[in-house]
Amino acid sequence: MNIIAQPSAVPIQLDKQTANKRMTAGLGGGVALEWYDWNVYGVMAAFLSPHFFPSDDPTTSLLAGLAVYGAGFCARPLGAALLGPVADRISHKRVMLISVTAMAVCSLLISLLPTYKDLGVTAAIALLIMRLIQGLATGAEAGVANAIAIELAPPGKEGHYLGLIGGTFIQLGNLGSSLVAFLVSASVAPEAMREWAWRIPFAVGGLLGLLIIYLRTTVPETLINRAMHRQDESSRIQETTGGVWKTLWSVRLSLLAVILVIGSVQIANYAWNTGLPNMANTVFKENSTYVYGIMTLMVLIWMSTAPLIGAFADKVRPSRAFTLLRLLLIPCFFLTLLYSEKGIVTFFFVTVFGGAIVGFNMALYNFIATTLMPRAVRTTGVALGYALGVSLFGGTSPYLLVWLQREHIAWMFPVYGSLIALLSVLVYHIAKKRGRLYIGE
Repeated sequence: MNIIAQPSAVPIQLDKQTANKRMTAGLGGGVALEWYDWNVYGVMAAFLSPHFFPSDDPTTSLLAGLAVYGAGFCARPLGAALLGPVADRISHKRVMLISVTAMAVCSLLISLLPTYKDLGVTAAIALLIMRLIQGLATGAEAGVANAIAIELAPPGKEGHYLGLIGGTFIQLGNLGSSLVAFLVSASVAPEAMREWAWRIPFAVGGLLGLLIIYLRTTVPETLINRAMHRQDESSRIQETTGGVWKTLWSVRLSLLAVILVIGSVQIANYAWNTGLPNMANTVFKENSTYVYGIMTLMVLIWMSTAPLIGAFADKVRPSRAFTLLRLLLIPCFFLTLLYSEKGIVTFFFVTVFGGAIVGFNMALYNFIATTLMPRAVRTTGVALGYALGVSLFGGTSPYLLVWLQREHIAWMFPVYGSLIALLSVLVYHIAKKRGRLYIGE
């Protein structure tokens, strides 16, 4: 009797290595796009601001543009509060898709947006709305990406893996925005850059979004669930949104630590990524091609060193690595005082050498924040802490840097940054002493 083989009814499963690569591409690609689209506004602020906030004083126009930049951050806590519990309770994948789609669509719309000359104040309002939508949609992005990444990381190598997802891919987005700005600036006349070519980087971000949406769509929900919903006692209580908030309130010291760990490094991040280049382009009238070239070099350093810094934290313990690098950030803040007049060499020194210390801290902060939250509320806790830290400290940083420089009290910026950095170390160690570290120690 001949037996005819029947097709298997069991679905083909992705092997673990392929699954993790697909997950990493979807997670990391979305993180890179988020930071590209978010940072490209800051990079282009010197050129777009006169079109939406015209003024006889270029610095006044820039400050108005940076105010809109900061306003986008204010929407992030609300997005985290609304979407974080959805991710923790229902679907991490759905929140990731909402985030990346909103970022891409809004970036594309900004590239096509009529200016003040065409619509008057309505143009500025439309620009503000685009940034607020982006802020709402990305409020939970950091929490989702980090919460999934920490579960995928090999035991004992959490810092290295988070350095890849929360460091290298973030800097890939920043690199993309700086590199595209550099290429556009180098390819067109200065007049064209001021008039219309500033729109090109926004259009690029919108089109790249189509690829990232595809990557995230192809990640099976089962892979995410496998990583995020390993049942233990802490995760079973999250049956309602109220349960999420009740658990989060019980670890409020950890939430405060997350806010400060993230907020203090974001003061430096946005000073170096947005404040300094816009001050160079607008206040000191540097050659924009040189400025964007130097920014691209800085971000390359950040991107290449991120996994190494994460591996260093795995080796010496996260708490020690965090304390050392965060204290090094204090003298780094004072380097901004060197760039008080036009000089591309000084800009290079402050941006590249001071920026290296900022980059080391940027490689580690997502990992440190994630270690402070229990799995049951990790997405909501990290997302909310991230959103509050970035909106309170990071979003205001470029505005403060430029405004204090104009008011001839630039010394206040490094003092402010240093105090918040010290406070982040203090609160982190209080949380550590009270048993609020859940990973890596």
